[in-house]
Amino acid sequence: MMLQEILESQPPRSSNNQTESLNVDTSVSNALIRSNHRPTSTQMLHVRSRLEGKNLELLDMDYDILRLQLKINESVATMNALMKARLQKQKEADSCQIWLSYARLLPLDIIIRILKFAKSSGSDDRSSPLKLSHVCSSWREAALTCSSLWNGLELSLPIFQRDSDDLVTQSNAVSSIIALWFGRANSSLPLTLSINVFPQLNLATGEGVARGILPFSSRVDSLCFEIRKTGLDSRSLRVFEAMTPFFKLPAGTFPSLEELTFIDWTPQKTDEVVPRITVFDLSPRLCTVILRAQSQWFNDEPSLILPWAQLTRLEVGGILTTSSFANIISQCRQLQKAIFCHVMMPVDEDEPPSIPEQRLTLPHLVDFKLGLSGPDLTDRDDINDILNFILLPAVEKLALSRAIPLLQLFPYHGFPIYSLVPLPGGTFPPLRRLTLSFADISLEELLQLLNGCPLLEELSLCLNSIVPDSLLKALTRAEHSQSEATVPLLSDLRSFAFGAQMEHLQRNENVHNVVSAFGDLITSWTSDPSRRHPLSKALLCLCDLFLDGDHRRSFTPGLKAQFEEAILHKIGEKSQVQISVELTEYQYMSHLFDVMDPIERRRDNDSYFH
Repeated sequence: MMLQEILESQPPRSSNNQTESLNVDTSVSNALIRSNHRPTSTQMLHVRSRLEGKNLELLDMDYDILRLQLKINESVATMNALMKARLQKQKEADSCQIWLSYARLLPLDIIIRILKFAKSSGSDDRSSPLKLSHVCSSWREAALTCSSLWNGLELSLPIFQRDSDDLVTQSNAVSSIIALWFGRANSSLPLTLSINVFPQLNLATGEGVARGILPFSSRVDSLCFEIRKTGLDSRSLRVFEAMTPFFKLPAGTFPSLEELTFIDWTPQKTDEVVPRITVFDLSPRLCTVILRAQSQWFNDEPSLILPWAQLTRLEVGGILTTSSFANIISQCRQLQKAIFCHVMMPVDEDEPPSIPEQRLTLPHLVDFKLGLSGPDLTDRDDINDILNFILLPAVEKLALSRAIPLLQLFPYHGFPIYSLVPLPGGTFPPLRRLTLSFADISLEELLQLLNGCPLLEELSLCLNSIVPDSLLKALTRAEHSQSEATVPLLSDLRSFAFGAQMEHLQRNENVHNVVSAFGDLITSWTSDPSRRHPLSKALLCLCDLFLDGDHRRSFTPGLKAQFEEAILHKIGEKSQVQISVELTEYQYMSHLFDVMDPIERRRDNDSYFH
């Protein structure tokens, strides 16, 4: 309105003034431009007349601009109104589209199948029935209808509470969550429970868990209990005190329990006395246990009471003392698979470990992985006492290595392989997969070991006790020295990984010798027609032992391809073997040769750790 009022107040233009301004003698202007004398009265009159005309023209232009601005404002207002109307129409169209969307039109049984698939393949809280039910009312109905979605509960403690809530209210909140969740579960299917706890707990939390789980404990077949570490409080003792009502439930509370995962991420403290945990004892179906706990839990008076004698699978992460290792494995005579990633040898000032005098035979153990650590393992006599009592007559998969966490604390020493695996008669027929890393073994002992494993299919070697190219050449000579009447060495081998550790890899003259010897060995295996199975994969890992701070070393571009081409040239283009060469620091390839912490590896893949 303001612009309109200004335009209406525009004065009319005088035609005389316009005529006069147009008839100004241009000669007057030219004379003034060429001279710096004072203008005459006639000249001044002409200039004033011309200035007045120009000012009138400027005023007309200003009013023209105002008229155009008024039209622009009207157009913008019209456009905004149209855009607002279109937005409303788009919302109405989207609503119609939603009504016709596949998510709303799908039959209930199809939605249930989708929810089941999402639940089985999901590894985070987005696969929770509560999250899946937020799509629409049909999906919510399907989630509530499909009882099997509620058979798995992941409970994070402490749950969110108001500061004003008393202990009874907090306890009731925890138990009601468990009762509500498992109350919707399929009664004909087993239950899975995962409890993630942080140190900020109180006794009411443990009471709520114990009271909530008791009505359903007979149906739980898989349970994970994980103590998380936080920057504010990393004490695990507080968690155990708060969860005492749950841990002190009577033995046999979980009669259907088949798999138990118990993980403590808090730092190890030898001065903490953990209450005895008896709730998992007398579980007749328990066969799989995955642990990461304090080593002192497994001393002569253990804190964690389990039916060790019936376990068939045991995976232990973290650090164990040799006494704890001996105490555990001597009770597990039914084991079929066992992983001990870090058994620490005692140092000189430690007390000697308690080792059973009678040799232990594990007749069912087919998969065994063991990582050892400690200074100067090669020069110690007590390692024979610690490991010589284990007999593995049925083992098919064997991995022995130095434990990774101490590689950078002690020199690169290995351990005597024959102290751990005494081979009756020099043979080890069942073995099909063998990994040796940082094992102290001579070339003659290694060849004897490999000759005693006629069914070996996968072999990974990373030994610093034998010069790499000498080892490869010895394997090649052993292949050629076999008579026609005998089966060639490693005749069933299908996969071979070899790690060569060298200082200053790019400047080491022996690198090319190792590559050439590796190519000769693969050629001898691929060209032998008497082999029972052809070799399919071969990996050469050239590991640089020179650690360049926290940065990964960079190698000459094309060096990897150059080595691979040299090996392929030796074995021929028609070979079907998949050849790979890696140049890196050992820490980036250790997963190929070392016994890795099973808890660390599961954390990224298992639904318990998201």
